[in-house]
Amino acid sequence: MNSRKQHLEPDEIAGRAADLHIWGYPYVFAQRLRFRFTLPLTPDAPRPDTSAGAAVNRLGHQRRLSDPTLTSGVAPNVDTLYSLAFLDLACGAFRLRLPDFEDRYYSIQIGEADSSTAAILGQRTHGPQTPEIMVHHRSRPVSEGDCVTTIACRSRFVMVAIRILVDPGRGDDLRTVHELQDRIELSGPGTPAGAPPRRLIERERRDETHDTAAFLDSLSAVLADTEPTEVPDWATDALGTVIRTLDDPALRRSADLGLAEGLRAIEQHVAALGLTVNGWSINDRGTDFGGDHLLRAAVAYSQIYINPAEEALYPVCERDDNGRPLTGTRCYTVRFERGNRPPVDQFWSLTVYHAGGLLYDNAIDRYAITDRTPGLHVGADGSLTIHLQTQRPTRPGVNWLPCPPGPFRLMLRLYGPRNPMWDPPPVRPHPFDG
Repeated sequence: MNSRKQHLEPDEIAGRAADLHIWGYPYVFAQRLRFRFTLPLTPDAPRPDTSAGAAVNRLGHQRRLSDPTLTSGVAPNVDTLYSLAFLDLACGAFRLRLPDFEDRYYSIQIGEADSSTAAILGQRTHGPQTPEIMVHHRSRPVSEGDCVTTIACRSRFVMVAIRILVDPGRGDDLRTVHELQDRIELSGPGTPAGAPPRRLIERERRDETHDTAAFLDSLSAVLADTEPTEVPDWATDALGTVIRTLDDPALRRSADLGLAEGLRAIEQHVAALGLTVNGWSINDRGTDFGGDHLLRAAVAYSQIYINPAEEALYPVCERDDNGRPLTGTRCYTVRFERGNRPPVDQFWSLTVYHAGGLLYDNAIDRYAITDRTPGLHVGADGSLTIHLQTQRPTRPGVNWLPCPPGPFRLMLRLYGPRNPMWDPPPVRPHPFDG
């Protein structure tokens, strides 16, 4: 054991491991998404229709709305189809051309490697048709044309996510969206030679969140593609300090405890992302993380690559109005009174997820209730009541959103939020409605 290692205290190691986990988790998770969608070892492998995956520097299209078969990432929406590309800006600049979407909602999000958003454009910013977009690394300036929107990014690898709204109540709408996707054009340098590090593609997410050596290995690989100026000195120092503990059993245990403490802090913060109203946690800062690393990590953990707040808000609920965790062993209702539906310019939806953030496989293939869900029952007083329960109701006229038998969470999506001060109604326990 070297002399420097002898002076490391267990509490110091645990604290540094916890801080490093909170700071580095968004990088590692964003990297995992890139690997899952690009499949660098088999980039041309077929994908399911629910996946928008494609090789690096190519555009992939999701052809079917998300369902429980989609397990890449967390909290997938069931409102839009995605067209997705992960770009290696070390190869050069890329151009993106889009069709005219008329009055349909669409957006183009450029996501950085730390899970923040470099830009969001679309119906809100440019109306039916966004001008040609050029995406490049800030270290490689490009000349701007009169009809080109230029996005300079900090990261080598960035995500381009195009969301296009689907109305499932219209039988031909999916085909219409497919035609719009097929008219999107991405041009650039092509696929780079050589595959990314193999070790990240083979590692499970649990290993990266529970095993210090695995997490440090993944984080080190991510940072190899990150400009040194993007990594604060304390994080570089902490990474080196914790790495030096790996061959000392006592200090390694302290590092493992610190890693677990960091993960615990991230999980707990999911329920307190911003304002807490009626049991709903409302992150009104969106992706404006600043130096709040815990907020960034909690958003990455539960809803990675959400839009900035001006584009959409995502209230999350994990507890009922009595403060008890949501669980499928109970039944609940969410009641929107007349005149108190979510105030949005684009669309809203209420989606239920397993506690881990994936969709729940259920008998009626319903994962959300939205402003486009056909056949909803509205009360005589104009209210809309949604029943959350595991068992199928037998009484007619019940708006049933199936929930898992165990712990679950709810997410409201408010696209084009008209009133950021609007409070979602509480989730109330209710007798079984059967």
